[in-house]
Amino acid sequence: MSDDRLSVIDDIFLRTHRGFGLPVVLQGVWRCTEHVDHVDFAAIHANLAYGRLGRRVVTPRIPGARRRWINSTDTLPIQYHPTALGESDVLAWSDAQGDVDLDPEHGPGWRLSSATLDSGGTVVSLVCSHALADAAGLIAAAGEAFDGSAPRPNRTHHRSDVTDVVSLLARVTGSSVRAIAGLAMRAESRREMIDYLRPSRRPEPHETHIGTAVFEIDAVLSNSEFIALGTAIAIELGEQEPVSVNVPFRSNVSGANEIGMATIEVSADSSPAEIKDRCKTAFAAPAGAPSGFPAEIVQLLPDAVAAGMTSSPGTARVLCSNIGALPESIASIGGHQASALVTRALHPGSELTRSTTALSSYVSTLNGRTTLALVSTEARYAAVLTERASAVLTRRGLPARSWR
Repeated sequence: MSDDRLSVIDDIFLRTHRGFGLPVVLQGVWRCTEHVDHVDFAAIHANLAYGRLGRRVVTPRIPGARRRWINSTDTLPIQYHPTALGESDVLAWSDAQGDVDLDPEHGPGWRLSSATLDSGGTVVSLVCSHALADAAGLIAAAGEAFDGSAPRPNRTHHRSDVTDVVSLLARVTGSSVRAIAGLAMRAESRREMIDYLRPSRRPEPHETHIGTAVFEIDAVLSNSEFIALGTAIAIELGEQEPVSVNVPFRSNVSGANEIGMATIEVSADSSPAEIKDRCKTAFAAPAGAPSGFPAEIVQLLPDAVAAGMTSSPGTARVLCSNIGALPESIASIGGHQASALVTRALHPGSELTRSTTALSSYVSTLNGRTTLALVSTEARYAAVLTERASAVLTRRGLPARSWR
């Protein structure tokens, strides 16, 4: 049973929905060659409402208490596209499903959509706020809803708001005192703090303009091969070497988002072995609060201040997120096998925001086939994303089928 309070990472993603940063929703897109009945979708929709995604955020009235989760079965209705889609329409339809005003605080924070294909098949989209779940959480929720078993509701341990304030203040105060002492006594701690605060270490933000591409690849890539591929595509688009790359990884933090972030530098001639070694080193010192200060300190601050303090760790020009091998529980919908499955993050309502990340890439594997999803935020990359990525895949001898 987990704590019902939001983690630091959960709060970061919640703040993006409040306008402090680039909003993020997670999406899974399934393509089936067969027709999936509306009755099956109704059952899946109900299972999702009573399962892991069925919750929302509550802000305590007591200052200093962390936000917490409560169960909520509020839903958006299933969105059925009114006409059949052609093959060339699937990516645009999938992009549109991510452009939805989800609300992790007041609900609902997720939505299920479906469309038929003029070939007789079905395409399905499930999106949720990144505050609500990470990729593993979305996959787990979908698996439990698809397999027809009883929903697994969120079971959390609840402490009173007063207890949470006292506990949080005690942890933050104790750790902060030790960190301040470290700054006074250790030059290494001071250098780390100076580096954290130095603006030049962060990429320059740019106005957001979204472009997307999806490829089905008849191969399975190691994580290092995937990072090399994502970097090569970024360089093909015009990024300067070495490319700074954010690499998310599973961590032991509690919360809806059990992820950490490491940053490495990669060049066109970096070998998979070199990339693997750099990742190993970076994973041992992931992005976070500097010089021993507790990350939880930002949960005691106003949103605007906290957003400013958490915008710099883990920032890079490129994101390479390896979702990994997908479980059999999400390989079929209503008994109909999925021919392809895409997992990615999208940015609804991001037109007025700025971002330091120019290209995000996501891979997942199902039945020996890899799906590569690319999301660019640079205006000059959007129109050429599919073409440039396709050229890189061809040069690397990776047979791929584009969704565009």
